[in-house]
Amino acid sequence: MKTACTLSILIITGISFSQISVQAARVNEFPVIDGIPDDEIWNLAIPVQENFIQHRPDCGKPMTEKTEIRLLYDDECLYCSFIMHDSHPEEFTRRVAPRDNDFSTEWIGIWLDTYNDDNNAYFFFISIDNVQQDGRLCEVGGWDLNWDGVWASATASSDSGWTAELSIPFSALRYSEDEEEQVWGVNFKRTITRTNESAFLFRMADNGYVRIEDFGDLYGLNTLPATRQIELRPYGAGRVQYLPDASEEWEPWVNAGIDARIGLSSELLLDLTVNPDFGQIEADPDEANLSHWESYLPEKRPFFLEGSDLFSMPFSLFYSRRIGSVAPDGKIIPILGGVKLTGSFNGFRAGFLDAYTGGIKHNGTTLVRPTNYAAGRIVREFGTGTYIGFSGTSTDIPDQDGALYSYGRSGAVDAQLSFLENHKINSAVAGTWNSDENRWNDNYACRTFYEYSDERFDLSGGISFREENFDANMIGYTSSTGDVNTWIYSGLYHPYADSEVLQHWWGKLNAWYDRVPGGPVTGRGIRFNNGVVFRNRYNVRCALGYNGSRTDRYEGPDGTSYNGGLSFSFSCSSDSRKQLHGSLWGGVNPYCEGTSNYAGTWFNYKPSPTISIEADLGWSRTRDARKYNWNLEEWSHRNTDWRSLQLSGNWMLSNYFSLRLTSQMSRFCTEWEEEDSSRDYRHWMNVLLSWQFRPGSMFFFMVGENADPDLQTGDFGEPEFTIFTKLTWFLPV
Repeated sequence: MKTACTLSILIITGISFSQISVQAARVNEFPVIDGIPDDEIWNLAIPVQENFIQHRPDCGKPMTEKTEIRLLYDDECLYCSFIMHDSHPEEFTRRVAPRDNDFSTEWIGIWLDTYNDDNNAYFFFISIDNVQQDGRLCEVGGWDLNWDGVWASATASSDSGWTAELSIPFSALRYSEDEEEQVWGVNFKRTITRTNESAFLFRMADNGYVRIEDFGDLYGLNTLPATRQIELRPYGAGRVQYLPDASEEWEPWVNAGIDARIGLSSELLLDLTVNPDFGQIEADPDEANLSHWESYLPEKRPFFLEGSDLFSMPFSLFYSRRIGSVAPDGKIIPILGGVKLTGSFNGFRAGFLDAYTGGIKHNGTTLVRPTNYAAGRIVREFGTGTYIGFSGTSTDIPDQDGALYSYGRSGAVDAQLSFLENHKINSAVAGTWNSDENRWNDNYACRTFYEYSDERFDLSGGISFREENFDANMIGYTSSTGDVNTWIYSGLYHPYADSEVLQHWWGKLNAWYDRVPGGPVTGRGIRFNNGVVFRNRYNVRCALGYNGSRTDRYEGPDGTSYNGGLSFSFSCSSDSRKQLHGSLWGGVNPYCEGTSNYAGTWFNYKPSPTISIEADLGWSRTRDARKYNWNLEEWSHRNTDWRSLQLSGNWMLSNYFSLRLTSQMSRFCTEWEEEDSSRDYRHWMNVLLSWQFRPGSMFFFMVGENADPDLQTGDFGEPEFTIFTKLTWFLPV
């Protein structure tokens, strides 16, 4: 059986016109996914045979090589076949890399706007070496590279180019059940490294931005399954750890748990976890943090990564690293269980999460009490870029061991109006309510900004204010409060269509002015950034700015004022497709009436398509900064020096089997005028073996070492060793 509907869309490509028809054909049998689309079943598909439209290096011109696309589907999957013609296949760039790794080689990809709402899309990319990358793109939330589906792919190369086949289960996608005949938004993208070409089937902006509203339509999808698949991921883990300060030098540990994913419908997904373990997560890199606030750490844990775009709340009301964080004695607070509901219904997108963490005691003293965390967000979209969202969080800590019950609540409403194609107005208001009786007043926040954006020019400006007692830190991330922040930004993008050397130039100008209402100025300045990208993918950028005088309300018992000054920074990088690729950066800034200097370099060396070695060297220092010495309770001048070396190596024995080494050595020194100085030497290293022995099922084996500084000398302390293993089994039901 074959369903055929035709979509004709006009694409302007210089002086020529092309009629493009994108359709999927229903079949009763599925093709073999082996990378070679020679099965007879592919002949039932209506092929798309087009030159994609470049956005790099020659915006708007046809790609120099043709691409053939065919789409089939049955009751289980959408099948895609790609034939990438190439007149010089001997010049292909090859690299085997971990899943979701940035491609620096030939690749092809498909976007699917399954609701055809111009706001949300899945993407599935595959490289010539069968490296998969997938994720989501949302108008509300942006790119989400953490979304992972279980899908199949294969590739092959020949003397006329290369080919690829994909099988995407409908159970991995969310779409409407209300329409028997589905119409999805669709687009495709291909790169050719030999000619530096990057192109779309349906033309995107010249600057390469992916605009979902400019996708074409995919017809022919009829009577899709109302998927309610259940996926189970039981796991078992074990660890033995050497703790030099413990009475028993080797401490064993075993654990088991299960993650479950239940498709309540083709639009709603329920995630459950019991006793999850995140032991395979690599250590967070050390960094120099000279601010008054804790470092904001990226999320790495699978349970929180899936659907993270739905939990992106105004004013950082939700910060998932609060859940299962580190206790005062250095132990990880256990997450005993969690539930998460994400999806769409009746025109709404929603996400709800609840997690319960256990307590930690040390020598009979309670360090952390059991805590329940909850967060939810609902978004109603009204066309491209227009929406209203409602967010809320709740944290509850029961009374225990003499400590009273405490809680934290927060809520927010945010909305965006898109009009006249390129204009947006975004506003939000939020509040926090905590059990601390001093935090019931002055606890609101608000913001609004305007934005204009087209292919060449960006302009935006806004204002935000958080009252003094606004505090979401029980489950969110709150820093400075009590001042009004205003800013304006403009950007310009200029491509060089006829240049043999230059690709494009960009420039950005932004200014800001912050102050306490009726009080001191807390920040002001202006900064100009610009850069040039060359056709060989090298780039150079620099920035010049001026920071005005300001008041730091958090430095010293009563705050203090600082003079401003000029700042300068630069960076450059080479072509990531080359065997040796690197970057260099540096800068100088005014800092607390002294100076702050920094420099660094990073390089990646690929001696073979399966091996990569990286090194990242960083250095920063401050000189003659006027700071308050809290130990001596007096003002003084402070110097700091931070140095870090990160090394990593990755050996891909196959697309599904890898060995990775990551390590960091760092030193941070502080010196006061009164010779009250300190230094911290740190080192950590992980050797991780990863094996995907079947789709969605993983085996990990890790050996790690960590050496914190000695409390007396600051030198490397006695190292702790960890041997960890974990097996996760994917069981679709």
